[in-house]
Amino acid sequence: MNAETGARPTPFVLDSSVLAEVARADSGLMSLIQSWDAVGQPMVIPALAITAASLDMRSPEAEELLHGLERMENSMVAPLRDADQSTRLADVITRTGLDPWNAHVAAVADASVCPIVTLDGSEWQKHAHDLDERLHFIEIADPDDIG
Repeated sequence: MNAETGARPTPFVLDSSVLAEVARADSGLMSLIQSWDAVGQPMVIPALAITAASLDMRSPEAEELLHGLERMENSMVAPLRDADQSTRLADVITRTGLDPWNAHVAAVADASVCPIVTLDGSEWQKHAHDLDERLHFIEIADPDDIG
């Protein structure tokens, strides 16, 4: 929360590339996310992006790291709640050609008008104009140089 205005920052939506690196225990990226949490930066974690990261890195340690994200004070998991959200996801998949994991990221970002945090800006650049509203993204260019 901004101490001067009392306003919370716009949430970041973490995509599957970011979550996969967390599952791989990338220390620079994990430190960045922890620093965001410490300063009150809201983060949204789409449930299907967690699924993608879990499929990418299957281990008890990876699962614990992904669970740790949802336990952070300023993060929340965005589930796929009901038929309306499921059909909206199908529409996003059809319009963008994204896999279901990142289509869920796009649907969450589109519905909430929040930027997507990614390690692969070129992927999001290709789809920035596929939906009714432009998708905005923040690329972390080299997670090894974070910190």
